Amino acid sequence: MGSQSGPTSTEEKKGTDLETWKRASIANVPMEILEHVFTFLPREDRLRAMSVCTSWQSLLLSSQKVWHNQEFILKCTLEKNKKKKAELLYCFQNFGPHCQALSVKCRHPVQHSCKKMANQFNLFLKGLRMPELTSIKVYDVQMERSSKLVIKNICTTLTKMFAGQPPLKVFEMPSAHWPVNEGVEVLETVFQKSRNTLETLNIADYFWYFFDHDWLTTEVLTLNRLKKLSINLLHLTDESIVSLARARRGELTYLSLFINYVSEFTPRIRQESWIYLVEACPNMEVEFKIAGTVYKPSENIPAILDSVLPVCRLKIEIIEILRFQLQRPGYKMNIVFDHIRENFGQRIRSFKLSIPNNKEYFDQALVKLVRSCPRLLHVKVSASFRSERTAQKIDKIIAERRQPPPTSKGRRSKKVCTESHAVDNASLA
Repeated sequence: MGSQSGPTSTEEKKGTDLETWKRASIANVPMEILEHVFTFLPREDRLRAMSVCTSWQSLLLSSQKVWHNQEFILKCTLEKNKKKKAELLYCFQNFGPHCQALSVKCRHPVQHSCKKMANQFNLFLKGLRMPELTSIKVYDVQMERSSKLVIKNICTTLTKMFAGQPPLKVFEMPSAHWPVNEGVEVLETVFQKSRNTLETLNIADYFWYFFDHDWLTTEVLTLNRLKKLSINLLHLTDESIVSLARARRGELTYLSLFINYVSEFTPRIRQESWIYLVEACPNMEVEFKIAGTVYKPSENIPAILDSVLPVCRLKIEIIEILRFQLQRPGYKMNIVFDHIRENFGQRIRSFKLSIPNNKEYFDQALVKLVRSCPRLLHVKVSASFRSERTAQKIDKIIAERRQPPPTSKGRRSKKVCTESHAVDNASLA
C-alpha cells in the first residue's frame, strides 16, 4: 500500500500544480488589477500594451484611472521627430478627456540658448484637449529668446484654456521667463478662475525681468485655499510677508524662495517679518534656491539665509562671475557652510551645490557640514575637490545614515538606497 501511494500522490500534485498555473494565467487576472498595474507603466509601455490583445486595448482606451496623470517631455528637436509628434497627437485625442493632472518637462541641451522650445510648447498646446484638467505643471520652457508672436500665441491659448476649463488646484510654471504683459495676462486668468480652489502655486523665476511686485503679492493674498507657494524672493517685501502670514495663518505648509541675483544691494527682509510668518504658520517647511549671480558669497548668502527660517531643503548654484577682472574674489564657502550647519543643521534634509570653485577647495568644511546634519539624506555636489576621498566620505556618511534601524534579531540590512544621492567630483577648472 505504501509503495503505491507515493507515485499517485506525486502525479496528483503535478496535476494540481498545472491546474493552478493555468488559473494563474495573465488572461485570468481581473481587469481591476490590470488597470492598477497599468498606472505604474510609462506612457510608451501603455501604448505597446494596447497591441497585446483586444481586451487590453479596450481597457486602456476607456480607463480614466490609467490616464488620470500624464507626463510629457519636450525637446528642441521634437519638430524633426514625426513619430513623437504623432504619438502626442494620438494621446491628446484618445486620452486627453481622462487627464486631470498634466506635467510638461522641457529639456534643453547643455549650454544652449534655446529659441525653439517655445515653438515646441506652442505646437504642444495646439493639440491639447484636456477638458477636465485641474493640475498643470510646466518646467523650464524659457521663452525669453523666442519670437513675440510665438509667446503671444502661447499666452492666448493658455488664457482660453484656463478660462474655459474647471478651476485649477495646482499651477506650476517655474523658469518660464515670461515677458511682463503676457505673463500677467496668464496669471490673471488663473487667479480669477481659481481663486477659491488653487492650493499650489509655483511661479519661481516666472518672469524674465522685474515688474510691479505689489500687483502679484496682492493677487496671491486673495487665494483662499493656498497651501504651497514658490516665488521669487525679490517679489516679496516685509509688508507682503506679514500680510501673507495673516491671510494664510496656519494654512501655509510649504514655502519655496528663489533668487537669481545676490549682492550687497539685494533688498533684505527684516527678521521680524520672517518671525511673524513662522509663528503664524508653525507647520511650514521652507525650501531655499539660490541660482545665478552671487557676489561675495561668504557675506551675502548668510545675509539672505535668515537664521529664523525653517529651511529643510537648500540649493546653491553659483555661476562664474567677474570674468573681466584680473583677480576674482574668493568664494570662502567654509563660512557659508558654517552658517548652514549652525542655523539649519537639525532641519535640513536636502542640499545641492554647484560652484566653479577651480582650486579653491573646501573639502573639510563640506564633510563637516554633511556629518553635522543628522537628517541630511540627499546631497548633490558639482565642484572641485582637493581629494577624491572627499566624495567617498560623503557617500559613506549618507549611506550609513540611510541604513534602517536594527531588526528585533539585532541584524542590520545591508541594502542602501542611493537613488537620489550623487556626489559629482568633476573639476570645473
